[in-house]
Amino acid sequence: MKQIMTFLAAAALAVAGQYDKVKITPEISYLYVYHKGKAVKIHRIQDTKNKLTGEYAKTYRPGQPIQPIKINDKVRTIGEVELLDFLKNKVNKKEGLLVDLRSKEYYKKESIPGAVNIPFKTIRDHDKMEKIIRVLGAKRLADGTLDASKARTVAFYCHGLWCKKSAEFIKAFLKLGYPAEKILYYRGGFQMWKILGFTTVTN
Repeated sequence: MKQIMTFLAAAALAVAGQYDKVKITPEISYLYVYHKGKAVKIHRIQDTKNKLTGEYAKTYRPGQPIQPIKINDKVRTIGEVELLDFLKNKVNKKEGLLVDLRSKEYYKKESIPGAVNIPFKTIRDHDKMEKIIRVLGAKRLADGTLDASKARTVAFYCHGLWCKKSAEFIKAFLKLGYPAEKILYYRGGFQMWKILGFTTVTN
């Protein structure tokens, strides 16, 4: 009887899934996000001996101070769990957009599933910035004000806690009139995503 119970317990663990060793939260082992029309399973690396290597393993970054948690009183700073909820409940339903502000080269090599690329240098092109807010559903009125009543919520990320691209891009978005309550700041950025062993995609 004891052997049978042991076997059933082992079988139950196997059925629970291959992503249960390292979970996202106590309740969530993985979730699906649509990336360029295909479903991508986001989970954490299950190898408990895995170590980060390459660009995002670096800690020494001269001239790049750590960014503050809050960049604006009304812009919400989010972590990974909140970002996953945003991907599942907003991006998947085309009600929100996740924007990778790193260069096209970095984005092509590896990104967060569900993200689109708007290179940070776009900030210098006013016409392109106006086009972006139009694509997001905002409308520039004749008097110069912005009607963002139908605009989607947008989340921005860049390299990591030490990268200022997101903070500066968000400030530019606010100057254009985009409402702060429709902007999210993923401060951890790609480095924190990698540190936590989340799924990435090539583009």
